[in-house]
Amino acid sequence: MIKIIKGTYGRVVNGSVEAMTKRSAPFSLTEAREAELVAAGVAVKVEKTEHEPYESMKMAELRKAAAALGVDASTAKSKKEVIVMLEAAEETAKHDTAAGDK
Repeated sequence: MIKIIKGTYGRVVNGSVEAMTKRSAPFSLTEAREAELVAAGVAVKVEKTEHEPYESMKMAELRKAAAALGVDASTAKSKKEVIVMLEAAEETAKHDTAAGDK
């Protein structure tokens, strides 16, 4: 995950470009792209932060959290569906990280 510290990065989310700035939440890209942005001095690597419990979040907040993880939750009809998507993305990220450590 990275956090923008300088300037604006245009990130495609659900088919449209979202402006990521220093006020934006940390987000994930490919490892190579994250490294490029860090090397350019516009972003810093951050550890995954603990999020508030998904159940207490509003649908708009859940969709924003999903977008930050690269999950398209635009078709989800309920909070429960988005939460399942988020938890699955977190599990996949855990497994990908663990596989990279080997």
